[in-house]
Amino acid sequence: MTEKNNKAVTIVLISIFVLLAVFFFITIKIFQKKQNITLESHFINVRLITSVHPSLPWQFSTKEPNIKIKPGEVKTIEYIVENLSNKTTFGVATFQYHPKELGNYFTKLNCFCFDKQTLKAGENSKYSLVILIDPKVTKDSKTKDIKEVIMQFIFFDYNEFQKGQT
Repeated sequence: MTEKNNKAVTIVLISIFVLLAVFFFITIKIFQKKQNITLESHFINVRLITSVHPSLPWQFSTKEPNIKIKPGEVKTIEYIVENLSNKTTFGVATFQYHPKELGNYFTKLNCFCFDKQTLKAGENSKYSLVILIDPKVTKDSKTKDIKEVIMQFIFFDYNEFQKGQT
């Protein structure tokens, strides 16, 4: 091969390499943009259910029974609790959610659950739950298609609840 042919082959190979590099760069940028758009448009509908055990004379509700949470967003949920009796009472809230697969991605940053709550006769109070759903929920094959979650809080009479725990 002549020196002229070697230069021509080198120029062709470099040109192919540059074109491939540009092609891969553009492909990666398009993929990243699609991933970001998917995450930005992914919302999980959360249905909030509240109840009170019959032994506790409280009324318990949420301001919004249905909310939308975007993975990665910190969300504060407000609850209203009222003691309907004429004496001071104590309650404790437990919670559960469905589907359970969400458990690895669901973080309570602040919660009134499992703590003894005290309300005087006729008193009402506001409690807040602050949660975060990890954005990785959209990448897990078990959770990426979850569009709706049910989250239920139940208030129990604190003393009765303690008896059941022993």
